Amino acid sequence: MELDSFLRYLKFEKRFSAHTIESYQNDLKQFILFTKEIQKDFMTMSSRDVRLWVASMSKAYAASSVNRKMSSIKSFYKFLQRNGLLENNPAESLSALKKASRTPQFVEQKELERLFESLPESDDFLSARDILIFELFYATGMRKAELIELKHTDFDEVSNSVKVLGKGKKERRIPIHNLVFVKIKSYIGFRNNHFKSDQFETLFVNTKGNKLAPKTVYNVVNSFLENCWSVEKKSPHILRHSFATHLLNKGADLNAIKELLGHSSLAATQVYTHNSIERLKEVHKQAHPKA
Repeated sequence: MELDSFLRYLKFEKRFSAHTIESYQNDLKQFILFTKEIQKDFMTMSSRDVRLWVASMSKAYAASSVNRKMSSIKSFYKFLQRNGLLENNPAESLSALKKASRTPQFVEQKELERLFESLPESDDFLSARDILIFELFYATGMRKAELIELKHTDFDEVSNSVKVLGKGKKERRIPIHNLVFVKIKSYIGFRNNHFKSDQFETLFVNTKGNKLAPKTVYNVVNSFLENCWSVEKKSPHILRHSFATHLLNKGADLNAIKELLGHSSLAATQVYTHNSIERLKEVHKQAHPKA
């Protein structure tokens, strides 16, 4: 089937991550379901049919999500065309939807500090794992998929850093505090004792000793942020936003933050400057006699 061939192409030739391939697969299955609803075959869809699908997606999803779905469909049709399975690409003329300007949400620094101070001492495998996951997200600003793939060999105590494999297999190193290494060693001790083994594919594992599912990681962070009033969404990405915003508020260079986050361009990092400016306005208003 064409879809299976495309997914194999993404895995073996493009070398995309399992998470990215799953996103493509979900987008394409959703698209194929739509073609059946309008009684069409995805191989014979017209440009008008595809635009009709975009219109239906726009009613249910944010522009950023629709743009990602369009990118999946365009890539799929390009693959079919390049392999001689399709003469005309019905998605070729699709243009990205304009995204609403939105600043990243983040947890206020004082609120996070209070939260970290209230964390209990780890006394078993699960508590040690969950607390370390939460601390690493804020300490490094890494993405959820990056944390899931971490191995204990990625950590270098000599340089106090961790090696992270980001989007496009791009590698970067992020400095971490030596106190984090103490918690890493504690967690590994609990983990190895719990399973009576030290052989694992990844640093973080589930109760069966296997690599964590993205939903598990989300639930861990969500449980810690449950009582945070300053954010509505309580996800790992919120801690990434908090990491970047707090660095910028403390005077960190934007290019340095870009490298730490693993952004391919400075434009992606500049979204955090709005939060920083709003913070400066607040300080100015409170402190300046003429404000």
